[in-house]
Amino acid sequence: MSNTIALIEEVKNKLRKYSDSGLLDDNSMYREIVLGLKKFGNSVCELHEAVIHVKNGKGELPDNFSSLSFAYLCEPLGYEKDSNVEVHDLQSSYFYTERVENSTSWNECSPCCKDKEEKVIKESLYFVDGKVDFYYKNPVLLKLSTKSLKKNAINADCRNRIVRDNPEVIDINARTMNANFKEGYVYINYLGLPVDEDGKIEIPETYNGELEKYLEYRLLSETTLDLMGNNDAAGIQSLYTEYRRLESISLKNAVNDLKMNAINPNELRRRFRRLTRLEAVKYEAGTWL
Repeated sequence: MSNTIALIEEVKNKLRKYSDSGLLDDNSMYREIVLGLKKFGNSVCELHEAVIHVKNGKGELPDNFSSLSFAYLCEPLGYEKDSNVEVHDLQSSYFYTERVENSTSWNECSPCCKDKEEKVIKESLYFVDGKVDFYYKNPVLLKLSTKSLKKNAINADCRNRIVRDNPEVIDINARTMNANFKEGYVYINYLGLPVDEDGKIEIPETYNGELEKYLEYRLLSETTLDLMGNNDAAGIQSLYTEYRRLESISLKNAVNDLKMNAINPNELRRRFRRLTRLEAVKYEAGTWL
C-alpha cells in the first residue's frame, strides 16, 4: 500500500463515525494531498521523463507534472517487445493501443533500432510478463510560446527558453500542452511529484516525518470543513478549529524539515532505488542532450 493511501486510511480511521456513514470521499482526499504537496513547489519534486502524444493540437501532461525542464518533438521509429509478451495481453493497455494499433507509423523495428548512428529516444513500458520498447527519432527542441515563458510551469533553466527560430511552438497550461501543430510525439523531461510503482502520488519521506504530519492535519481540517458545509456533522466545529491550528503549526515544521531532507541518507537511497526500478525512458544516443 502506498503511503498516500495509508494516510487516507489513517484519516478515515480518525473520523470513523463519518467514514462508516459513507460521508468521506477517497478521491477528494487524494486530490487534497496532491494540492498540499504542490504547496511546497520543487522542494518535493523529482526529475521524470515521459512521451506526450499531441492530438488535435493538445496533449495531456502527467498527473504529477510540476514544471518543464525540456521538450523535444520527435518521430515514431518503431517498437520491440519481449518474446513472452503476447499482443492479446496488451489490448487493454491505453499506451500500447495509442502507439501501435491506432498508428500506421509504428512497425516492429528490430534490428533497425539497434543503429546507434541515429539519435534515438527509447521508452520502455512494463507489463506483467515483460516490456515493450518504443523508439523515437529526429528529436528537435521546441520553441516556447511567450505565454509559457511567464509561467511557473517552466523551469528557469529550461532548454526550450533559448529556442528562437523553430516554427513549432508549445504552451503549458495547467496539465495541458497546447501546440501549434496538429499531431506529434513530444518527449519531455520535467520536475514532478514522486510516484509509486502504480503511478500514484507518493509522499516524500522527510527527516522528522513533518511533511506527512502536515498533510494529515490538512486532510483532517479540510474534511471536517466539508462535513460542516454539507450539514453532515453537527458539533464538529471544535474539531475543525483544533485541526486547523495543528495544520498551521505542522506547515512551518514541514518547511523546516524539507530543508534538512537533502542530507537525509534514507531519502537519497529511496530516490536512487526508485530511479533504478522505474526507469521508463532512456536515451540510446544521449550525446545530443
